[in-house]
Amino acid sequence: MKRLILLIIAAYVLQACDSGEGYTITGEVADANGLKVVLMRVTPDLGPVEVNSAVVRNGKFKMTGKVDFPEYSLLSVGDNSPLQFFVENAEIHIIIDLENLQEARISGSAENDLLMQFYGITTLFEEKANEINESYMLMMISGEMDEDEIQDLVAQMEALSVERIDFLRLFTAENSNSVFVAMIVDQILSPHLQYDELERFVEAFDEVNSQSPWVQMLKDKIENSKRFAVGQPYIDLQLPTPDGELLSISDVAGKGAYLLLDFWAAWCQPCRMKNPQLVKLYSTYKDKGFEILGISLDADREQWVQAIEDDELTWNHISDLSFWQSEAAIAYSVTTIPFNILLDKEGNIIAQRLSVNELEEKLAELIGE
Repeated sequence: MKRLILLIIAAYVLQACDSGEGYTITGEVADANGLKVVLMRVTPDLGPVEVNSAVVRNGKFKMTGKVDFPEYSLLSVGDNSPLQFFVENAEIHIIIDLENLQEARISGSAENDLLMQFYGITTLFEEKANEINESYMLMMISGEMDEDEIQDLVAQMEALSVERIDFLRLFTAENSNSVFVAMIVDQILSPHLQYDELERFVEAFDEVNSQSPWVQMLKDKIENSKRFAVGQPYIDLQLPTPDGELLSISDVAGKGAYLLLDFWAAWCQPCRMKNPQLVKLYSTYKDKGFEILGISLDADREQWVQAIEDDELTWNHISDLSFWQSEAAIAYSVTTIPFNILLDKEGNIIAQRLSVNELEEKLAELIGE
């Protein structure tokens, strides 16, 4: 499941902005006379920071300034929830409906043209994913967990995920000098790319956009990705089990069996949907040299333990119950779940982010049918 603000959009050729001029933001907003409009900059390492403001007069407002590169920003009107958009050195016009701020119309900016298209495509993917999740939840509520239907839902979700990633790859290839795209790669696509692919993407940024902190963050990810390349050893850490005992990855890795580090959570429906297939696969291979270590990103111990029992996950489990701030998530740069890493018998990385079907094929190759 995904922690995110970005998904994927259709290809759009990005025009480079003229950094020699500043920005002018003009806006139209009905029934807001006297309200303060606040512009806030957002960076990966800081919360929103106010950088400009104006007051609505006769249904309009205006701001001017200059940025060194396109900046991901929030625009709030009064106490309303903020609008997400980009500030770049261009003439940007925004038409705002206070009843539905996210439906604002933004023009005059290449980065925001991409962002507006993004919202349209995002809705389509979210609707498809929600339909699959609702079908699974209805099955759970009814108590009639049909294995064939579950496998069909898992297959649908995996197919949707593949479709989304394929679009993302196309999008990044055709818009490789966009700060907006850098955010997409950072938050969604990076787990699917090898470090050499990330390097090529980062190298495509021009001198102006390469200064963006979002691009700088990708450079840090490149160094992290090298740690998880095929052939690299696992990173050891020690976390509590459901019983409160401490268990290290080294207690189960490199012990003569292939080990799957399975990152999941009780609240993650895609994780829960794949669990029946994973249980079946574990039953087939557990006596042939295959083990699983479940690493949970839960925050509630009762929910975590109940999910282990409900899904009949009989392998080892650990969690520090710190949600996305989990020591394991940080150590392994996990930004989305389900996520996994397969280790060989010596504890070296063989593969990562395998679907259950791909894992089954890999185990058949390594261990035999």
